[in-house]
This record gives sequence, C-alpha cells and structure tokens, in this order.
Amino acid sequence: MIPYPVYILPVASMRLAALLLVAVAGSAFAQRMLPPAGQLGELEAYSPMQSVKIDGEVYRTAPGLRIYNAAGALLVPQQVLQMPKDSKVWYQIEKSTGFAWRIWFLGNEEYANLKQRFEKPSFVTATEPQLRTQE
Repeated sequence: MIPYPVYILPVASMRLAALLLVAVAGSAFAQRMLPPAGQLGELEAYSPMQSVKIDGEVYRTAPGLRIYNAAGALLVPQQVLQMPKDSKVWYQIEKSTGFAWRIWFLGNEEYANLKQRFEKPSFVTATEPQLRTQE
C-alpha cells in the first residue's frame, strides 16, 4: 500500500497547466522597467569599447557599458553593430565622467510611450501686466 496519495494528471492536463503558466509569466514581463533617470534618443553610430553617437552627441563608452535589445537581453558588441542605424534608444550617462554606461534599444510602441511620457510640455506663460505711468 502507498502511504501517500499519488495523483497522476493526464498528459493533456499537464500541457494545459504549463501553457497557462507560460501565458501568465509572459504577461507579467510584457512591459519592462526602464530607469527614470535616462534620456530618449537615436543611436547613430557605435564603436565597440570607444564611443557612441546619440542624437549628434558623441559619448565615450564606460568600461562596464551594458546594451540591451528590445526584449531586454544583454547584447555583445558584434550584435550592436548589426542593429539598424538610427535605432531608438533609452540611455544613461554617468554624471561624474560623462560616459555612456547603459543603453536600451526600444521597440516602436515602447518608443512612442516613452516619447509621450517624457516630452517636455510647452508652457505658455502669461506676462505680468505693465504698470502705466501717467506722463
């Protein structure tokens, strides 16, 4: 006699449970978290271990530069060279050195959302009324 009850699920039920688990896990990671202290731009050029050109500005690359694709996977320099020119990116610059130290490639939808969120609003300021002096 077996001391503990053993429940054997049919293979189809196990596959369905695995599929549901993958679907739930996939929806949890649908939107990645990018650090708010970054900037939106277009990557125009990349020279491994030397520099990057973003929005016309050339930045030296930090020794620990990390570059991620739109899915969030870490890229090696050869993969970055194969990315299309003028790719939309979210990037961070080290304050103390001015080096580029983290870059994320963005998908079209992610870029549109970030552009809308971080676009500077155009404020219309009212001028103070001028005091009229009698002459």
